[in-house]
This record gives sequence, C-alpha cells and structure tokens, in this order.
Amino acid sequence: MDKIISFFKVFIFCVVIGNCFETTIAEGNITIIRDAETEEFLTEITQHIFEVAGLRKKSVKLYIVNSDSINAFTTGNGYVFVTTGLLLKFNKNPLHLIAVLCHETGHLAGGHIDRMINRIQNSGTNMMMAMLAGIVGGLATGSEEAMAILLGYAMTDERLFLRFSRDQELAADALGASYMEQMGYDSHAMIEVFAEFERMEILSGGINLPTYVRTHPKSIDRIMALQKRESKKKMECSKELVAKYRRITAKLKSYMNNNRLYDEIPAEDYPKAIFLHQRGKSKEAIDILKQLIKKDPKDIYYKEALAQVLSESGKLQEAIRYYQEIYSDKLSALIKIDYAKALVQNKNFDRAIKILENVKYEDHVNPEIFRLLAAAYGQKGRKGLSFFMLAQEQILLQNYQKAYNLLKSSISLMDSKIEKSYINKAKFFKQVLERNKKYSDGV
Repeated sequence: MDKIISFFKVFIFCVVIGNCFETTIAEGNITIIRDAETEEFLTEITQHIFEVAGLRKKSVKLYIVNSDSINAFTTGNGYVFVTTGLLLKFNKNPLHLIAVLCHETGHLAGGHIDRMINRIQNSGTNMMMAMLAGIVGGLATGSEEAMAILLGYAMTDERLFLRFSRDQELAADALGASYMEQMGYDSHAMIEVFAEFERMEILSGGINLPTYVRTHPKSIDRIMALQKRESKKKMECSKELVAKYRRITAKLKSYMNNNRLYDEIPAEDYPKAIFLHQRGKSKEAIDILKQLIKKDPKDIYYKEALAQVLSESGKLQEAIRYYQEIYSDKLSALIKIDYAKALVQNKNFDRAIKILENVKYEDHVNPEIFRLLAAAYGQKGRKGLSFFMLAQEQILLQNYQKAYNLLKSSISLMDSKIEKSYINKAKFFKQVLERNKKYSDGV
C-alpha cells in the first residue's frame, strides 16, 4: 500500500504547454490511449532526453492522452503525457515532438515540479487531493469525468499560481533548447512549435488576453527568447526515426476512426488492417496482417496486432501461437497482458498467472492485471486469492469501500498454510484503509 500511496503523490498537476489543453480537460473529454508500439517509440525518445538532462532514463513513464489539443505535460517523477493532437499535428517530422519533450524534461530537471507541489501544499486548499483523485482516476479507468475533476479544482485557485507558471515555462524553454543542442538537433525547431501555438492564439483570440490572466507566456515572447540562441546547421532526424514516427501516427489515425482513411491508404498497409478491425472487418484485417508478416517476419508489432485481432475474433489458439512467437521478458507489459487475457479465455490459467504475477510490477496502475488474476485464481478454486486480486483492482479504481470488504473476505478464505504471504499483504492493505474511517466498517 505504501507503493500505491507514493504513486498517488506522483500525480500532481504541473504545467501545460498551451492554454487549449486546459479547456479540453475542463470540458471532460480526456481519456488515456494505450498502445505498446507507440509508447515504446515515445519512451525511447524521452529516455534519450532524460539521459542528456542528467535524469534517470529508466524513470520515464509515458502516456498518450486522447485530446485534439496540441500539447504535452508532466506531473513529476518521470511521468510524461503527450496528446494525440500533438502527435498528429506534427506527424511528418519527429523533431517537433522532440522539442516538446525536451521542454517537458526541462520542467523535471529544473525542479519546477517540486516547487509547484510545495506551493500547492502551502496554499491551504484541498486542491492537491482533488487533483490526485482526478488524474489517478482518469488514468486507471479512462474516466472522462474523473479527469475533468482535475481542472475543475485547478481553475479554482488558478491565479495563485499564474506568475509561478509563466516563469517556469520560460526556464523550461531554455533548458529544453539546450538538450536539443546537446543531442545535435537545431533548437530552433522549438520556435516552429511555438509559431503554431501563436497561430492558434490568434484564431482563438487568446493573444489578446491580458498577461495577468494567462498561465503561460505569449508564444511570441517565447519565440523571441529562443531566437536569441545561436543557430547552426544541425543533424536531421534519421530516416529510420522518421519512418517509425510516421508509422505510429498513421496507426493512430486508424485507431481514431478517420473515415477518409479507407480510400487514402494502400490496401496492404498496417494502419489499414487496424482501421478495418475497428469496423468489425476482422477477416480482411487478418489477411492484410498475415501478408505483412510474410514480408517482414521479424516485425513483432505485426504479429502483436494479428494476435490481438485473432483473440478478439475468438480464434484463441491461433492468437496464442503468435503471442508465444514474440514473447520475451523485454516485451511490452501491454502485450504481455493481452497474451495473458487470451490464455485466461482459453483456460490456460497456470501460464496466465505466471505472466500476470510478473507483469503487475511493470504496469502497476493497470486494473486489468488484477481483474485477470482474479479470474484465473477463481477458476483454479483459490477464491480467497481471487478476492484479494479484486480488492487491488478496486483500490486502483478508487472504490475503497468495495476494496475493504473484499480484503476482509479474502483474509477469511485464503489458506493460511500456502497463502500466508498474501494474507499478510491483505491484512496490511486493510489496516491502511482502516486508518481513514471513511473506508472502514463505521461508514
């Protein structure tokens, strides 16, 4: 439970690059998109930036926010959020994405997050806990309402933090530009990003807002500051990096249900298969993916996509065969979870349990892991352990009373001889919940 509590503390709202992201959250349109290939691509880029910035590169935890806004933000402790709007807006050249990620890393390396947390804690409001509830709830459940809570409370005390936020933005710009230069890139790519923000400000009328009601400097001011940096001929992104970026953005467009894609992309293209599967045309998707695998049998993401389509089409044994072909300890946690799900559905409970018990330490905020473990242990006749897993799922979903009741049941049902360690964990979790009477029997 201490790990869970420390995770909650991580999710303190920090700074957002542009104003439109705040509006989008406040309107309650935020969900988290999980995709192994996209997350791996973004994580690799961010880890390189962290290394240059002197941060632990393994601490990167990157999530994709489903929002049309062109934005990214960080919440400290390595957590970075990137919007689909940002990925799709600058989908030709990853250099603009790198510029934004460098800026966000600047906030982390500059200690801006810790200072923001201290200011929130010293404000005498309940803002921090409200924001924790909003963002953790939204991340764990994909709940639009929970994510909307975040900005609802943040906007209440917004002016308390305005001056602080503007100062930190300019500092993060400078740090981010220096990281780009250290990596060999032209930091003036960041100017192109802010030029797009300026265009958006003009269209929305935001450029006319008085400075004291803005949470960020005007884009023109940020551009002028960056223009003072010396610009030399720098290296471009490699062809391989550009190709990977265009592939994930094309895949993202397919996932986002862009109807025009059907006629725009080649008949045997990877995004087309995803597009077709999204529309229930799984047979056509399977045929395309199998052809792609023949052309490039080493591409694990072709096989992962095919395994997922097969699994969701009820062809479990064939899906499991493809998952087995690509399985390794280094495989993305998301793919491992999908593999385990297929195993549970195919009644291969022992193998599923082994995978899930390991992967729960890799993706510790994913409630599906515990839901699948509960199903697998339940089918194995270990009812107490099944209840314990369901309790952990409910903790992540912030249903603390349900979690508390499940913990009590699990303790009474588990075998004290072979499940002693789990009983001790359940008792500890229960005691932590009891410290707050809100979640105890006295409710």
